[in-house]
Formats: sequence, C-alpha cells, structure tokens
Amino acid sequence: MGVFYRRDAPNAWPPHQYIIISALEALPSNLTTNPLPTPGASQSTYDLVPAGQLGFAEAQLPGQPFRGAQANENATATGPGSDLSALSGTVVNGGNATSGEGWAAVLRREMANRYYTSALCSWHATGGSIPNLLPRLPDNQLNLTASINNTGNMYEKFSNLNVDSSGSGGEYTVQAGFGWTNGVVLWVAANYGGQLVAPECPALVVDASTTASANGAVGMKVSPGTVLFGVVAVVTLALFW
Repeated sequence: MGVFYRRDAPNAWPPHQYIIISALEALPSNLTTNPLPTPGASQSTYDLVPAGQLGFAEAQLPGQPFRGAQANENATATGPGSDLSALSGTVVNGGNATSGEGWAAVLRREMANRYYTSALCSWHATGGSIPNLLPRLPDNQLNLTASINNTGNMYEKFSNLNVDSSGSGGEYTVQAGFGWTNGVVLWVAANYGGQLVAPECPALVVDASTTASANGAVGMKVSPGTVLFGVVAVVTLALFW
C-alpha cells in the first residue's frame, strides 16, 4: 500500500498552526535556548533545511509577493534576496525580537503573530471593523472582495501568499466561518497576547487574472500601500462578541 503526500500550498490551516506552536512548546529547554541559527554566506534560510528533507530545490519553492512597486515575486529565487520577509531578529508581521530568545521561542512568537495577522487582515478585508478603533474599509475597497454588505469573515484556512486573503482550492468552497479558526485565535490571544504586535495589512488590489468569490477575499494580491492597525488588545472581543 502506497502512502502519498499532497502538498497544499499556498494554504495555511489553523489546526496545523496550533499543532506546530504546541510542538515547539513541548521541546525541552536544554535543546531550545540557543539562538536561531543563521544561513551560510550568500545563502537564504533554505540553507538551514537538512539536505534532501523537502525533496525539491530552493528554486522550486513558490514565489512570495514582493511588497515593492516593481515586482510581485521574490527579488531572487535563491540566495539572500529570496528572504524578503526577514528583519532583524524577526520577520514581517512576526512580532518584536527580544534579547535572549531561544530559537523555539522565536518561532513561536513569529507563528503566533503571523497567524493573528492573517485572521485580522482577512477579516478586515471582508468588512470587519471595531467601533472607534478600526474603521470599516470604504465600499470601493470592500467591493474588491464582494463584501459591501458583509461584516468580516473568519476563514477556514488562510493564504501564505497574502494575509488579506483566504486560502483556496480543495474539494469544496472555502468556508467563510469556521470554528477551528476562532478557537486558535482565542488560544493564541490567551497564550501569546503579550507578544502580539499590531499587524501590518496590505491594501487591497484584485489580481486581474482572478475574480473575488462570493465569500470574499480569494484572488487578491498585495499592493505597496499598507494599513497599520493598533487594535490587538481588543481584537478577540470584537471578533466574537
């Protein structure tokens, strides 16, 4: 009997994020206190993956949307230019680096922040708002996600290419409301609330090759403009009460 692996990129599933963060929490401290390793000279972080572990070369990885105005893909397919999300001690929307963090703590902080970013940005992109804190997007922008009459979606799965978007594909239409998404948001807020930083959500631009689905944010790509949200402390109440 064969065992087959179906790669689901560019989707990111909430229960998988919970499992990964929980697994990092379970590692013994004597193995995780060292800092996050760094790639070799002129290499990207792909250099840190053990040879043969993924079964494909770095150049075969899907490109990431570039936040500048001149490109929609990585600056390069390999090497340091492909690590476009890397910052000093953290990543874009990965929270703030803290002195003395072990490598597992860094990954937990970054994953918690990135998950919260996807949940908040895609919810806001589909009509979500918080009175006196997070204004609703104007109708001309919500029209891009077919969300003029919507109040925000908590998607079943997210996209690792665009934090404003839902995931896509699969055997049925991506669900606009899903219990596990809400549950993982509440768990992240309860366990990592002190490490969450206001997300940076890209402005909405629809990819000309696609159309928005009936339930919102599928088919969008990033524009260079951004919106900063200082609302992390109250997001959980606003989403679920």
